[in-house]
Amino acid sequence: MIEGIKILLVDDEKYFLQSVTKRLKRRKQYVKSAESGPEALAKMESESFDVVILDVKMPEMNGIEVLQEIKRRFPDTEVIMLTGHATIESGLEGVRFGAFDYLMKPTDIEILMAKLEAAYEHKTQRELKIQDAEFERDRGLIIEEITLKDVINQDIPNRYADTSLADAVRTFRKKPGAPVAEQFYVINDSKELLGKVKRKHILRAVIPIFQKEKIITGDDLTWDEFLNKGTGPAATIPVGEIMNTEVKSLGADAQILEAVKFMIDNNLAVLPVVEGKKLLGTVRIYDLLLVINDIMAEAL
Repeated sequence: MIEGIKILLVDDEKYFLQSVTKRLKRRKQYVKSAESGPEALAKMESESFDVVILDVKMPEMNGIEVLQEIKRRFPDTEVIMLTGHATIESGLEGVRFGAFDYLMKPTDIEILMAKLEAAYEHKTQRELKIQDAEFERDRGLIIEEITLKDVINQDIPNRYADTSLADAVRTFRKKPGAPVAEQFYVINDSKELLGKVKRKHILRAVIPIFQKEKIITGDDLTWDEFLNKGTGPAATIPVGEIMNTEVKSLGADAQILEAVKFMIDNNLAVLPVVEGKKLLGTVRIYDLLLVINDIMAEAL
């Protein structure tokens, strides 16, 4: 894990600020907070930040207005848009004005950390790497013609239901040049989608065991702390016992606009694409927004 990323967290909800600030500091990050856009911009005038986590819907100045100011005055700072009021329009605006990524509340803290690390790496390398969706765009295409099978990412992190927890944890190791795995999917021998496992599902399963074995005290455990301690007595748990079986998916023939609306309505950053019950691949909402934005720009 990258430590010491300079983060500015901007949201008008005090409880959210306090909660996320505390959890990010637990992960050894440098965090300051602001309750409004003007306060955030004032802090950025006196102190530099690597990444801003910015709520879209705020009084006085909304998140898109703040994003525009940040990119005009502090172009090297990466911005992750975070919202509980997602729309296609707000997502497209974020893309157009230079947001690094777009997440919906509530978001898993470990996924947020992965996005922060990716934004920081992008900032330091200063090169744009859009992953997951490889798609040839023709000028004659219109949005309604594009389906998920055109933008699907077939490099799917997956495991069988009888895979042990110790083996499954390796799925979350970051490969060079590859996106961070936010979750993996559980399949059977016919490649049918059975469920999904996120870091939080693993932590939720091991905490009671770790408490009983006196490996930890308290009820909080970060992903990196878990990796440092090892899977221990939980190593043999099959992932089929801890997976979330309520997995929302769409068919490969679904249009990308339909998919974005579906993902916003269901608070999904990543969506599995299926044919019948067979898992074909995944798409990310941010990549779909990029495709839509490019096609709209070409049509002008």
